[in-house]
Amino acid sequence: MAGTTALIRLILRRDRVWLPLWLLMVAGFAYATVATIETLLPTLESRRQYAEQIAANPAVLLMQGPAYELSVGAIAAQQRAAATMIFAALGSVLFLVRHTRSDEQAGRRELLGAAPVGRHAPLTAALTVVLAANAVLAVLMAALLTAAGVPAAGSLAWGLVAGCGGALATGMAAVAVQLTRGARPAAVGTLTLFFALYLVRGVSELTGAAWLGWLVPTGWLLRARPYAGERWWVFAAAVLVAAGLVALAYRLAERRDLGAGLLPERAGPATAAAWLRTPPALAWRMQRAGVVAWLAAAVLFGLVLGFGGQEAIERFGRSPGLAVWASRMGAAGAAEVFYGLVIYVFGAYTVALCSLLMLSRLWREEADGSAEALLAGPTGRLRWASGHVVIALAVPAPLLAVVGVLCGIGAGDVPGMLGMTMALLPAVWVLTGLATAAYGLLGRAGAVAAWAAFALVVLLEFGWEIGVLGDGVFRLSPFAHVHYSALADPGPVTMAALSGVAAALLSVGLAALRRRDLIG
Repeated sequence: MAGTTALIRLILRRDRVWLPLWLLMVAGFAYATVATIETLLPTLESRRQYAEQIAANPAVLLMQGPAYELSVGAIAAQQRAAATMIFAALGSVLFLVRHTRSDEQAGRRELLGAAPVGRHAPLTAALTVVLAANAVLAVLMAALLTAAGVPAAGSLAWGLVAGCGGALATGMAAVAVQLTRGARPAAVGTLTLFFALYLVRGVSELTGAAWLGWLVPTGWLLRARPYAGERWWVFAAAVLVAAGLVALAYRLAERRDLGAGLLPERAGPATAAAWLRTPPALAWRMQRAGVVAWLAAAVLFGLVLGFGGQEAIERFGRSPGLAVWASRMGAAGAAEVFYGLVIYVFGAYTVALCSLLMLSRLWREEADGSAEALLAGPTGRLRWASGHVVIALAVPAPLLAVVGVLCGIGAGDVPGMLGMTMALLPAVWVLTGLATAAYGLLGRAGAVAAWAAFALVVLLEFGWEIGVLGDGVFRLSPFAHVHYSALADPGPVTMAALSGVAAALLSVGLAALRRRDLIG
């Protein structure tokens, strides 16, 4: 364990921006949900109707679970407790893999090993930081939710759902990095397993087989019942499982060589295929697994929303709170505004997140030296960067199209739903262009600006929806101009203007990339 304290300080120094940003975004998401429920479902009767309609909605039962009580806090937890747990797990896995397997893959772990650093110090330092961050997340969420006016005990329980979910994912990732040689297989494998366990709980709600949900730790956490007679023992059980996973990770770490994994690797071809001999083709090869995963998620989302949830969503639309909301949005009915909101949130923010993740490959390749190796050959900067930029611009289109077509089939209006989703594409491109400009002008520091811009547009959306921000402020977001409400007019002129802004930002970013030092 020698050197663990110094490595903890190093991790905190490297993630001094990303770690607090992750915690604030998850906690702020929960806080905004409570404010939204108070606006949408202000009365007990409206919340009772909502709970009854949830019980008849297979899509909601699968992804969110039932409502256990009718208070504002209980309904908010029903809607977003699962999401906060998944967001906590996502951040935990990425941070843990970054400071363990990614460092080994990049050669930094070998450099550290040449100093007076013990064999288990890097894993211990990473686990300490990530597990402590989850504890801070639980406390921060409890404080913010209590400040929002909901009971403190339920707020703490909701915070523990997220924090313990992150701890479970951390333990799973600690085991995965011992088994695989690459950082990506470790991260993708852990997140896939975590989400699969999460769906087991959803299937148990759909089938009525409650015992099935109790077989997985995520099922325990999502049945902790915040604001509805909390079950505190589930958190102790989840912590014990996380501790067991961490102990297993240490045992596995003793049995493998540095830089290797315990699972055997499949040998690849001796020579690369001809189509891989260009930087754009190489970029596609590196990104294609992620693209396929995102497409599969879009298909699942479209099927669930288009076929499983349409009838129940229309019944939910008759809620009195949503009738007021529909009037503010300028929609024909509450069901229409709710259905539009679900598609809008997916298209505007989930697809934009996908685009930024695809583009972030530029930052990673510059940081780990891959870009330097490519540019040492007969490859220019623009040719190298264009591969990842084109993928980040192109992938959102099929994602939006798949959701639009499947939702349109379920709703009996393919042109209308497809038009609704594809209208969001130029706004996604603007955010991608802004991230490219930040990267070209600021280098790796531009990642902070890019993700801050993404967080800003999400906050503008929430602030406007709950009435805190006016229309003029909301129009600072590109998504305000393609919004499903009467505020926007996503016609040809608007879409052309947004596309032009995106093109200008892309040009600025690529031009700046040609002139700055690469490592900086």
